[in-house]
Amino acid sequence: MTSKKQTQANKKNAKKGGVKSTEGKEVSKMNALKHGILSKELYFSTGKDYLSYEQFLELQIAFFESMEPVGILETLLVDRLFATFWRIQRLYIAETGSIRKQVEAHFMQNSLDQIEENATARKDVEHGFFRRMRTSHGCEQLAMNWQSIYETIKESGLPLGKGMARALDEELGGRSGFWKAECVSICNYAFENVEEKPMDAEEEKQILGWALQYSEEMMELFNDFAKFHKGDEEDVRKADFQSKMLPPIADLEKYQKYEAHLQRILMQTLHELQRVQSTRLGKPAPLSAALDVNLNSENGFVS
Repeated sequence: MTSKKQTQANKKNAKKGGVKSTEGKEVSKMNALKHGILSKELYFSTGKDYLSYEQFLELQIAFFESMEPVGILETLLVDRLFATFWRIQRLYIAETGSIRKQVEAHFMQNSLDQIEENATARKDVEHGFFRRMRTSHGCEQLAMNWQSIYETIKESGLPLGKGMARALDEELGGRSGFWKAECVSICNYAFENVEEKPMDAEEEKQILGWALQYSEEMMELFNDFAKFHKGDEEDVRKADFQSKMLPPIADLEKYQKYEAHLQRILMQTLHELQRVQSTRLGKPAPLSAALDVNLNSENGFVS
């Protein structure tokens, strides 16, 4: 049975251990490097490291100094703690890489989708006037076409050339139930058939004014539609981007299970180190640490 006097002496002697002097700290650094049996093998270069090997060693030394291990057993426990800490750090790096891989692929795919959408809006006019109204680029194309009609009427009057008149009817809403576009088409038809149904100067001026007004309004309308679609499309792109800020479910399950395993090792090793150091210092051993981990086999989440 250890007497009270012996216990006090043990505590006093134990406090003399650990790093106190500059020389002692240098020795501690050497011990950290010498006894880093587990952790020294954990570092490897990836080519784009935020932490160099020298900085890794500095962190390892600082970790050992802060824990103040005495003897080979405590040193090994501290080394295991550092190794576990570094594995958790690598796990977070892997998780970030998994997300980055999705995000970078998202940007490339988004660019390709945009190119395809723009080409479709330019080429596939046979899909109809209202089909082109569904995207920002389609509306921009419609606005540009209506601007050409507006400028032609303003500079040359009516009737429009055959190609532009056909585009007005078949591609720009002249026969699609869009009443302002139909009005411009009717005005153009009136000038095309002026010999069969003559108009006086006042009627020509009025009809030309309507055609000019409605073609300008159509141009402005589709410019507004394009701005609206751009905002909406940007919101969709942002939401799609944000939805990729988690790793794929297979990776997520793997990371969570591995992290739970590392956290158990961390807690168990920390408790064992505290127990050994408390015994050395003559203090009561800490209560057992319990890490209650529940892995749901359906989704892999840790609770």
